[in-house]
Amino acid sequence: MYSLRWVPVWLVLLAIALWFALSYWFWPLPAAGETGCHGAVTAVERIQGTAAVTPLDGRTVLTEGIVTADFSAREELGGYFIQQETRASAQGPASRGLFIYAPGADVSPGERLRVRGEAGEYHGMTQLSEARIEARCGDPGLPEAAPLPLPLGSEGKEAREGMRVRLEHGATITGLYGLARYGVITLADGRLFQPTQVAEPGEAVRQVAERNQERSLLLDDGSRSQFSALPEWVLRHYEAGRRLRVGDALKDVEGVLDYRYGDWRLQPTTAPTVRTLNPPPEPLERPADGIIRVAGFNLQNYFNGDGRGGGFPSARGAESAAAWQAQHQRLVTALDGLAADIIGLVELENDGTGEGSAIASLTADLEGSWEYARPQRRPGDDAIAVGLAWRSERVGPVGEPEVLRSPPFNQGSRPPVAQRFRHHASGAVFLVVVNHFKSKRCGEASGRNAAQGDGEGCWSAHRNAATRRLLQWLEQLREPMEAPNVVLVGDLNAYARETPLSLLEQAGYRNILLDRHENPASSYIYRAQSGTLDYILLAGESEVTVEAAGIQPINADEPPLLHYSREERNGLPESLTVSAQEPWRASDHDPSWVDLRPGIE
Repeated sequence: MYSLRWVPVWLVLLAIALWFALSYWFWPLPAAGETGCHGAVTAVERIQGTAAVTPLDGRTVLTEGIVTADFSAREELGGYFIQQETRASAQGPASRGLFIYAPGADVSPGERLRVRGEAGEYHGMTQLSEARIEARCGDPGLPEAAPLPLPLGSEGKEAREGMRVRLEHGATITGLYGLARYGVITLADGRLFQPTQVAEPGEAVRQVAERNQERSLLLDDGSRSQFSALPEWVLRHYEAGRRLRVGDALKDVEGVLDYRYGDWRLQPTTAPTVRTLNPPPEPLERPADGIIRVAGFNLQNYFNGDGRGGGFPSARGAESAAAWQAQHQRLVTALDGLAADIIGLVELENDGTGEGSAIASLTADLEGSWEYARPQRRPGDDAIAVGLAWRSERVGPVGEPEVLRSPPFNQGSRPPVAQRFRHHASGAVFLVVVNHFKSKRCGEASGRNAAQGDGEGCWSAHRNAATRRLLQWLEQLREPMEAPNVVLVGDLNAYARETPLSLLEQAGYRNILLDRHENPASSYIYRAQSGTLDYILLAGESEVTVEAAGIQPINADEPPLLHYSREERNGLPESLTVSAQEPWRASDHDPSWVDLRPGIE
């Protein structure tokens, strides 16, 4: 017969630990009808578990916790959050917070409740539904907010789901697209960039995309409503005469970590503080006589109706004459603020170059004397086209404009327009070409034009073919020129590390916006990730000095709710409207520019 005294101590300890673990997970749940503030309850940690789905899915449980946030109004989240009383620093593998779905519940943050309901998941968020309050057990006050660092992977976020948290080091605003419709702002530990803006297509891009996901978090407004009133702290910020822009920072960000509609969110319980780190830019100063300034600007569908004040809504752009006037005035302010000598215009209405055309309307109100390219034939059959305009007192055209209409242009990519110019002050002759390649939208994309999983998106093969054909055409245009300096401007719909930019660089065209900013350059923001679609590239055999270059951040960093077409629709307060003397959100793209000095000093 064996004696227990010979059983190893480690085996006894293992048996005890196993017994406690099994008791924790399989001990019978409290019976229905057990009320009051005493007796066994199912711990919130047990309801949450350590996996994405509660281990008690579908079971009725009685639990207890302190109310940390109340969003129980039906136009809000329809419930409230509770949390177990534990020191915030004692973070375990399972969350101590839980959402209680109970529309119209009468609760107060800081009170302790016993709640009975059915444990389950709602689109990935663990919650109790069919919930009722069994007992109110005092008012101990809010638990300490747990620190929430960024970046934080999905496992770390899962361990804090439903808990009161505080962003450890504040956060950077990296996206404002959802502010108008959902009251949502995208935050991260710094501005997020498109994967192909900073990494080569392929595996490196996938790694950047995954990292961006870990780095980001949505700051919500505690509401499920669309187009509801903006958060109070946002309104107060604008009422104080300040702007809210991508690149600004928020501190004192505190609330409850929530998961809804496929994204991790912070439902705020206090108003964050805004630190202005990305102030709006001042207009550019006019260049000296010996310098040529060339700019490019995607106008976001500038359509002027019938050219006589009517014809709205048009195929694209403004829906009414009043909306067009707001668009027109902002674009004029933005263009004047560039103080450019030559501007490549993208997304103009393709309605010719006559007196009532879009390009005629736009240039008529610009400061100075402006002329524009007048191709003999309409540049393609698309609703939009590119155009070139110039200050006649600074530069003059040499010969007639050229247009490339052969495939793949006019079949997705808009035909580029080229014009030779002579600088009056220096006599330098150079060629400016404005482009607009096919976008990444996947409608009707198939075969090689479907997304290939490398980060370049849909229609990459088409854009690559357009780049090769453009280079062939440019060689033909440059051959008869005595001083074949070429400036390419426009929207290539490709980020900085994608194939079109590589092909252009290999052919000798320098992306002069590189290394001109502290961070990677940005002219456009999509899904809270910044990048360049709009470029200025330079090639040539004669000496030309790049004096300065950059992107004028007047549009993409501003919230889309300021766009001219949304002011009336959203019923924005006066503090959020943009006057005709301001350029903000005149388009969804930022203009780019370069100052060139012909010859050597």
